[in-house]
This record gives sequence, structure tokens and C-alpha cells, in this order.
Amino acid sequence: MSSFGKTVIIDTGFWYAFYNERDQYHKEAEEKADLLETATILIPWPSLYETFNSRFAKNTLAARHFEKLLRQTHVVRLSDEPYRESALEVAIASVATRSFALVDVVIRLILDDINVRKHGLLTFNQRDFGDLCRKHQIEML
Repeated sequence: MSSFGKTVIIDTGFWYAFYNERDQYHKEAEEKADLLETATILIPWPSLYETFNSRFAKNTLAARHFEKLLRQTHVVRLSDEPYRESALEVAIASVATRSFALVDVVIRLILDDINVRKHGLLTFNQRDFGDLCRKHQIEML
């Protein structure tokens, strides 16, 4: 792990906003971009799949910038292996009450996992994560 002070999980929505000038949260994402250089960054693998979609891959400048970021030592690609089966069960069960996307369930399970060090969650989707962030005193950024 790097010597960076805080460890921050980054949700897919941040990447969409950061790399798309037309996104409604683009300005906010740019204002929070300093975290990319000052914190240990945890990117769950499902977020990578969501982010690096076909449209993103066609944006050569963004793809190269993202690749450069991913190669930095303070950026950790967090495996979803420990969460996959539970996440799928929770996502399917949530359809009847309050549906969650599978990637959001994985992030929720990571937030709830006391074995994963984290201080903050960088997201624009506070509704789906606020309860767990409050429970574990994780700062919503």
C-alpha cells in the first residue's frame, strides 16, 4: 500500500463525470480530482468494466489518461471475487424492494467489509451509499 494518507473508493459515476465535459457533474469531478494524486485510490473491478465501455474506449485522450492513472502505485484495482456471489444474490433480491445495480452492490459490500481500509467514497450517488457511509463513518466525497 502506498504512503498516501487517505484511502478512497471511487464509484463509476465519478469517472463518467471526470472524462465527459457534458456530464452534469463534470465541474464537481474536476474540483475533486486532486484526490487522484493525494489519496490511495481503490477502484473495484466492476467499476472498471462500467467505465471502460465502448464509448469511453473511443475517447483516445481519456483512455490514455485513465491508463496512466491506473499504472500509478497508489491506485489499487480491487478484486470483486470475495463479493461476487453475495452481490448477485443481493442485487436480485433488491429488485422487489429497492433495486441496486450489481456494481453498486459490490461497492456496498466493500463499504461494509471491515477488512478493507477506506476513509472515503467518491461518488455522485449518495442515495445508494449514504447509509453504509454513515454506519462506518466513511466520508462521502
